[in-house]
Amino acid sequence: MLSESYQSTVVTQINNDITAINKAMLRHTKWLAEWNKILVCGQAISEPFIQPDAYKHCGFGIWYYGEHSPFTLQQDEFPRLEQLHKRLHDSVAQIMNKANNQERLTTEDYDDVIAKEVDFSFSLIALRDSLFGQLYSFDYLTGVFNRQAFYSLLEKEFARVERTSNCSSIVMVDLDYFKKVNDQYGHQVGDKVLTYFATYIKKSLRPYDSVGRYGGEEFLICLPDTTITDAKTIMERIREDLANQVIEIKEPDKRTLTLSITASFGISSLCKGHPISEAIETADMAMYEAKTAGRNKVKTHHYEAVAT
Repeated sequence: MLSESYQSTVVTQINNDITAINKAMLRHTKWLAEWNKILVCGQAISEPFIQPDAYKHCGFGIWYYGEHSPFTLQQDEFPRLEQLHKRLHDSVAQIMNKANNQERLTTEDYDDVIAKEVDFSFSLIALRDSLFGQLYSFDYLTGVFNRQAFYSLLEKEFARVERTSNCSSIVMVDLDYFKKVNDQYGHQVGDKVLTYFATYIKKSLRPYDSVGRYGGEEFLICLPDTTITDAKTIMERIREDLANQVIEIKEPDKRTLTLSITASFGISSLCKGHPISEAIETADMAMYEAKTAGRNKVKTHHYEAVAT
């Protein structure tokens, strides 16, 4: 059932990740300030600053070695942060031990810590910025890629198939009679239907497939290394199962609205010699062929890949 308070889990999760990183940055800043205070004021050395595994137990370390969503884990900066953070702690511990032994601290000692702090902070900011970039790659309503981000994904996939001479498939999907849903039930219900559909498609695809909102009730799907024949088999399964789904939407007056939807699918190849624009155009043509054939159908467009 779709509740009235439903929000895109993808966008919500990325926002939560960014909030968690901001909190980790604040805790790290407090840790650094405490280190400076101890050093400048000649206070007693705190054990957490010189323990061998102190980097795991500071405020940042508790966040880093906790649980994270895939959106954080897949960022390039995430594994790099561990090394940078540990190096920083090692340098801090070295200075603390020298101070504890009443050895003279040099400017080189301090400059080394500051240099490592800068490297660490830049990496942490880069992680947060990359998540911000990913956040703006998603359609807020449905949680799938937005049009611009999906085009970028298709460009990477096209470069790959040009290099390997393999073929992938793209699919244009359009909800059937969606205007009637908006006219009969209102745009809020229509939005929830779109969200349900996008979530259903994502769950029905393979982990390495992608889906993006092309516009309105139209969506694009990318199926890497998938022939037209295999893509048709996958989409027929999804189309048939979608038609059997029952969507329950809770109304403001506590009543539950029950409805079902169908969609029309058009499939084309993304392969060497046939650019992205052509693949989208021919998938769109195939989708309209499915519409004119009575809707709730899968149609394909075939062309041969250019030989190497």
